Amino acid sequence: MINEENLQLFKALSEDTRYRIIKALIESECDCGEHKYGNNGEICACEIPEIIGKTQSNTSMHLAKLQDWGIIKVRKEGKKRLYSIQNEKIRKILEVLEE
Repeated sequence: MINEENLQLFKALSEDTRYRIIKALIESECDCGEHKYGNNGEICACEIPEIIGKTQSNTSMHLAKLQDWGIIKVRKEGKKRLYSIQNEKIRKILEVLEE
């Protein structure tokens, strides 16, 4: 039997932009991250395109897909949309891949 959640995790990691978004969110969890908005582990939607080197429209499309799949979550603060990792499995997968 195929686990749909696992397929979505691998789909997320198989596309360059989505992979970069996930990596940026995980890296923002360390104390060394310097972001203008949000808490540790959160990045404002306005900052992500610059961090990953993609356009705002392209980034927004991928953020929506990652959110639909339950991999990331969004928190609204005024007009800002702050993204962070929601699915803990994605961290474990990246840890294994980067050993």
